Amino acid sequence: MARTHRMDCTASPAGLLFECLDGCGRRVVVDGMSGDLTIVDHGDRAALHQSSNGGVELTSTRVD
Repeated sequence: MARTHRMDCTASPAGLLFECLDGCGRRVVVDGMSGDLTIVDHGDRAALHQSSNGGVELTSTRVD
């Protein structure tokens, strides 16, 4: 069973930055205009990462 990591969200006019609070280093950006998601740092690829901010909910699954 995959571990679940919590992510913190920082909002800016450019979009949303999600960063793992459990120390694995995962960082994900959601573009404020297009909604495109970019993984900046993968962190622990085996962990399930979850976060939300207002109407945005982020859940990532394992990437092989």
